[in-house]
Amino acid sequence: MTWFPYMKKAGMVLFVLLILPAVNVQADDFARLRKDSVRISTISANFVQKKFMKILSKPLVSEGKFYFAAPDSIRWEYSKPLKSVVISDKGRTKRYIASGGKMVEDETGGAQVMKLVLGDVAGWMNGRFDSNPSFTAVLKEGPSTLITLTPVDKRMAGIVEKIEITISRKDASVKSVRIVESATAETRIDFLNAVINKGINPSVFQDVE
Repeated sequence: MTWFPYMKKAGMVLFVLLILPAVNVQADDFARLRKDSVRISTISANFVQKKFMKILSKPLVSEGKFYFAAPDSIRWEYSKPLKSVVISDKGRTKRYIASGGKMVEDETGGAQVMKLVLGDVAGWMNGRFDSNPSFTAVLKEGPSTLITLTPVDKRMAGIVEKIEITISRKDASVKSVRIVESATAETRIDFLNAVINKGINPSVFQDVE
């Protein structure tokens, strides 16, 4: 099972912002993140995604590869347990799933949901965590920079409670994303072995193979 079956529910999940009490967030904190992120032109990383639910005895685990090239090209590829790929490049987003031994384009509309999601992810990679006026962002410094996000719209209750994004203070890259949907369900994505500012062949954002 991959993350994508949750996209209709989680499609808005990646747009979320949380207000933490007793934290005074200064605009220059986010300005600094944007400035630091300008230095990142490409990112490639492995990722491990774990879906936790109270009804599960152990989490559902997926693995894959993530690619980003500024300003907004993204490839999100699951390799285990099932293969699927979403590519977003030059304003076009397509999703492919493994079927009959080959990759087949998904024409069910899931790609349009992912277009919104990956647009927000691209914003994160560019350091834009506070640019959406519909949400509020809170930043807390520590060994890593923690940005906690929550929806302003109360109608999001029951869909997602908060998102926690951990940013490396060394290179301003995203280290992990924790999506808390409820008290009994959450998803965590950890990015591993990240390589920054190494050339990525443009075909990565065009071909599924």
